[in-house]
Amino acid sequence: MPRSMKIEAPKSLTEMVIARLEQAIVDGEFGLGEAISEETLAKAFGVSRTPVRDALSFLQLNGLVSVVSKKGSFVFEPTAEDTAMLCDYRLLLESEGLRLSHRRAQQSTLDAMRRALNAMALVHVNDAVAYGRADTLFHQAFLDNCGNTYLLDAYRLASGKIAALRTHLTVHVVERRNRSFDEHAAMIHMFAEDDLGGLISLLNEHIDRTRRVYVEALSEAEWKGSRHEPA
Repeated sequence: MPRSMKIEAPKSLTEMVIARLEQAIVDGEFGLGEAISEETLAKAFGVSRTPVRDALSFLQLNGLVSVVSKKGSFVFEPTAEDTAMLCDYRLLLESEGLRLSHRRAQQSTLDAMRRALNAMALVHVNDAVAYGRADTLFHQAFLDNCGNTYLLDAYRLASGKIAALRTHLTVHVVERRNRSFDEHAAMIHMFAEDDLGGLISLLNEHIDRTRRVYVEALSEAEWKGSRHEPA
């Protein structure tokens, strides 16, 4: 039978709930630290509470949800220390992903980066959420093309939290998106010109500044007492 005739099995209810709930957290439909009601979600999705409960347990594994005994489920609520460690983790994996993807699949990686940048260009002024999604795809390209499944799996453990923090804490200010866009364009140029040293240095600066912005945003939210409100 030709490969093109093979069909994929339909996703289970749990898989569909996982995908929709993860996107809702990443896109900022839920605020950091916000309570998540199993009953409300089940009614909204038109399903029983079982797939919702299973989805929340899955999202707990990648850090997007905290399940507290006798209290319920909540969107993760990062501390400054957690955020700093996450940025260190991200830099470590993305730097190595860049090196490997440049060596093993330079053109495919470059094409993916350019597609993401084009998407960012279309929305960077008026759609923070769409910009965040494209930004996520840009950085994901480093790992998707690195040819090392262990490295990719390690990145996936934190990619949801990285994307969520990007949306909640960094992309809602146009000036930040403008600087971010310029840096992503520079990364593409360096990648195409084989300037890996300059690229890794820029990535380090890019993520380090993001770390500072995260910490500043979290401190401001704590001061206002609004960390449980939607971003």
